[in-house]
Amino acid sequence: MSDKEIRTDEEQESSSAFFRRSTPKFLDWTPPTEKEKALAVEARREAREAELKRVTELAKVREAEKAALRKRGPSEVIKKRRRGAVV
Repeated sequence: MSDKEIRTDEEQESSSAFFRRSTPKFLDWTPPTEKEKALAVEARREAREAELKRVTELAKVREAEKAALRKRGPSEVIKKRRRGAVV
């Protein structure tokens, strides 16, 4: 086989086309627009508020459980522990 028969499409590609094709994608990065920045800020704010709401609800539930335990008295808690239930 001669060199002419082995030729592929890549060998016939121009050098400028090769470099355009092989350029890393991170070089095409463009900074976010003001609208994209505002959307990101709003998304972070909503996520923070949702997390705060979730944590607050968990704290309320825990406080209610503690209050119920205090209301029952220590004797019931000791009885439950003896039975094997962990409080």
